Amino acid sequence: APLEPRAFLRGLWGRSAVAVQGPAGRVRPLVRDFMHDLNLAALLEETPSERVHAWIRPPSTDARGEGRPPLESVAVDAEAALVLAQAGAALYFRAPEELESLLVPGISAALGAGFAGHYPGDGRPRGEIETFVAGRGHITGWHTDFQHNFTVQLRGSKTWRFKAGPVEHNVRALTPHYRSRSNFEQQMKLHLTSDPTSPEHRPPNSFFEDAEEVTLAAGGVLYHPAGIWHLVECISDDSTSINVSLSGATWAELVGNGIQQLLWASPVLRAPIVGVTAAPARARAAAEVLLAEVRRRVGAMTAEDLLPPAMLEAARPPRRINVATSRLGAAQAVRPSDRFRFARLAVLVELPQGCASAESAALAHSSASSSASSEGSDGEGGERGSSGEAAVRRLGAVGAGARRLYALHINFGNEDVASWFRVRLAVPFPLSAAVAWLQERHLEARRTEEEAVAATARGPACAGGLGGFTARELLAASRGTEDGTGPTRTPAQWTRVARLLRVLCHCGYLRRAPAMRTA
Repeated sequence: APLEPRAFLRGLWGRSAVAVQGPAGRVRPLVRDFMHDLNLAALLEETPSERVHAWIRPPSTDARGEGRPPLESVAVDAEAALVLAQAGAALYFRAPEELESLLVPGISAALGAGFAGHYPGDGRPRGEIETFVAGRGHITGWHTDFQHNFTVQLRGSKTWRFKAGPVEHNVRALTPHYRSRSNFEQQMKLHLTSDPTSPEHRPPNSFFEDAEEVTLAAGGVLYHPAGIWHLVECISDDSTSINVSLSGATWAELVGNGIQQLLWASPVLRAPIVGVTAAPARARAAAEVLLAEVRRRVGAMTAEDLLPPAMLEAARPPRRINVATSRLGAAQAVRPSDRFRFARLAVLVELPQGCASAESAALAHSSASSSASSEGSDGEGGERGSSGEAAVRRLGAVGAGARRLYALHINFGNEDVASWFRVRLAVPFPLSAAVAWLQERHLEARRTEEEAVAATARGPACAGGLGGFTARELLAASRGTEDGTGPTRTPAQWTRVARLLRVLCHCGYLRRAPAMRTA
């Protein structure tokens, strides 16, 4: 029977393989609607793979694959792949993108991966679907994967054998079944760094003698975790299966990117490395000083910096927010005396005014469709068109360009400077002075902390965020004129400021600070 996700995560995820057998008919809609009724020529024509991998290996007398020569993998075009398949080669290529866009994020969401199921920056799902086509007798020898895998057998049967892997949560695979050793050093240096139970690239055959075995027929689904040893044998004349491979974000990636961003904030750590060959002792002494700087900065980072509320929601975080109508954080009361600090990994960038016209219709469309709901104000905007333009006109100041656009970025310390969380904020004109004040106050807080550290030559920095201000101070900074002709009404402006604070706290730019104690 199907497993409830929570029970699966608690008892099986990352620990052991599990097969759920089922009737062949249950995969019929998938085969019919997405997989071209398993017509190989049609699948090859539609695959997003630039090249199709064909596996070729001479026969062997060893029925279990231990004594067979390694796989020879060749990358060919679709036409050549079809010919090789007819000659007995096994094929490996990506499944249609429509199916991939459905199953990869769907399974990630069911596992509760949230933001970790998508790459920073462009938000692509972290996974893909491979199609395997093979004939009777094809064996994929013992190896491990670094992805978590969900295999669906669409036609024919395969026998799988499993043995516990040598590393918990491995970073890279071990692939001794391939003839090529191009990845050997990379695989082994990571393997040996990960406290393996066995240091070999491939254990001896005797290690696999007591392996567990399961046969998966059409309609069956198999989960096998990253790092587990497995061998796969096709036992039917014609086998086709798909494998959903998930390579979700790790804690090392998330935390490591945050640390890198913090280190970029230090001028001495940003400095290029020169002169080390002329004075090795001086270089090591300088490195010791810099390591103290690293510890100070890393010690100031908190879980709240890494994981603001918006990143922990079940649904994907919002990509656009209209601050004028948003209900994010609506359950949180805000009082004028409440204190706030700036998160360490958050940066708020004002976008050029030319960006406003490209965003206005989408934001107005979502606001007009559901002005009272968080989905309407915070979800992705609709398509531009006459209806969107009409909504812009109806919404007046909120939707017709009397706004400023900002991009909020959190945690982008990676080679691509890609943000783990990015959201566009459309801020109505009456709040523009408040946001400008926040940006100035944020920079001032950074400068003040750096000057204090330089003056004392010691740390650590405060782990509760940067700077500090009250909601009342932000309200005072926001007061001005709405349209250049009259004063801002205080009750209405307080409502706007409170909403802004709730949105910025929910998205991780700000965090509440403990109330100051009085003597």
